[in-house]
Amino acid sequence: MRYIKKSGTEPEDLQKYKRDCRRASPPLKITYKDMPKDGSRKQLAVDQGYICAYCMRRVCLDSENKEQYINIEHIVPQNQLTDEEATNFSNFIGVCSGGRDKKDNARKTCDAYRGALSEEQQIMQLNPLNEAQMETIRYRPTGEIYSTDKVLSHQLSEKLNLNGESTYLKENRATAYQNLLKVLKREKVQGKWSKTLLKNMWDVFCKPNETGAYREYVGVYEYWLKHWMHK
Repeated sequence: MRYIKKSGTEPEDLQKYKRDCRRASPPLKITYKDMPKDGSRKQLAVDQGYICAYCMRRVCLDSENKEQYINIEHIVPQNQLTDEEATNFSNFIGVCSGGRDKKDNARKTCDAYRGALSEEQQIMQLNPLNEAQMETIRYRPTGEIYSTDKVLSHQLSEKLNLNGESTYLKENRATAYQNLLKVLKREKVQGKWSKTLLKNMWDVFCKPNETGAYREYVGVYEYWLKHWMHK
């Protein structure tokens, strides 16, 4: 998980929908169910570099790709909002499928796992739009994600299942760490990595490609490179 800086402007199709509803005679109810979602999906994908806001797996705009098609997640759950509040773009982030078609909740992640919890359990403080919170996120070489804040650390696992043994996320993050380590050790013996080398690796692993897409699990690369640069 990493900090997401969202575009400030609501997508044009959502603005038009709200405007048309308010201008209708009589005015029409503004609801999440009826609102257009293509513009929001596209803007979220671009803002996030085509990775899930929670687990950092790849997301895309191809609705035929059920595994990677971007879903809209409400940070404050819909059940806590009015119909119109549920259309507030500032409350949206883009997430992966999270295995929502799986029967076993232990194999679900992200909003699919959160959505299977009770309404009360779905409420959480954890928010990838909160920069201060995201600065507390850490990764272990084993792939475990945690926070220096105990409440947030608990929610990473208990609300989103990002460390679930049946999800392969820990293994994938550990693989990302090992891949980075392998490339660095090919260049220099560990302990002799200059800041110049680490900054060059940042350009390789942490910058988006020509389409604006980040590598999957980019937060792992960012965390460890920052960690080594500040040693």
